[in-house]
Amino acid sequence: MKGKLKEALRKKLAKDILVFFYENPFSIDSVGGISAWVNGDRKEVQLALDELVDLGVLERDSMGTTKGFSYTRDEKVMRIVKDLVVKG
Repeated sequence: MKGKLKEALRKKLAKDILVFFYENPFSIDSVGGISAWVNGDRKEVQLALDELVDLGVLERDSMGTTKGFSYTRDEKVMRIVKDLVVKG
């Protein structure tokens, strides 16, 4: 998992999104909101979010009719992310 995540983080947008959630671990936000936070194109942000969900770093959430994303609560994954974000 660490290798696949490290590969994904070579993309600036995926790294920016992951850093956002690492620094704001209790945030739940929509594609539009995340696009604004990372100053990214909505379609590209959606693709990066889907990849991070597939890797188990983010989770999809539903808030009524609004779809959102949040940071994982899996402690093993959180340690891997911390290692990659802090140590690079």
